[in-house]
Amino acid sequence: MDLGDYIRESVFEDKYTYLFNLIWENFEEDGFVITDEENNEIDCIFKAVAIQNLIGEFIYRLYDEVNETDFETVVKSLADLGIGEEAIIEYCENNEEIDVEEDPGATIKNGLDYTTQIVADKLLDMFTSTDIFDYFFTATYDFEQDFTFAFEDTDEFLSFVDSNQDKLDEYKEEYISVLNWVDSGMVV
Repeated sequence: MDLGDYIRESVFEDKYTYLFNLIWENFEEDGFVITDEENNEIDCIFKAVAIQNLIGEFIYRLYDEVNETDFETVVKSLADLGIGEEAIIEYCENNEEIDVEEDPGATIKNGLDYTTQIVADKLLDMFTSTDIFDYFFTATYDFEQDFTFAFEDTDEFLSFVDSNQDKLDEYKEEYISVLNWVDSGMVV
């Protein structure tokens, strides 16, 4: 199976699919993730799960829901590709920015934490903080009270964001602490 397809179908398959696709496509275009070369599986899975983690943190800050993304998501996704924990640990050991510990789980968690930081930095390089807020908010907010809308693809998602800028600006004012979290780098 193609790695990009696997990530879209298995890691990103949920109600935030169009947000995930928007981010992932921009990452691919910029060369931040490479899905068509061998041996990129571990890096790509870490980055995909980091995106999930950031969206989970956004949801936590907006709705006070628990962020359930953790290092076990990395382990499971890679196990589905036939990559074991030993290879993940070796990947972490080969990156001097990741703290390696005796406990393999702690090392993988450190790897996810480090990757979440670089993914957050990359998002802020590629998009403005207000765009990130608009995209995350539109993907995660239940618009039933204000809008009745179901997205069919990423273009329709972006069109919705563009056409509802005034309303989204009101939400930024209402959730200023969440916008400040995005502005400050999105990592606790």
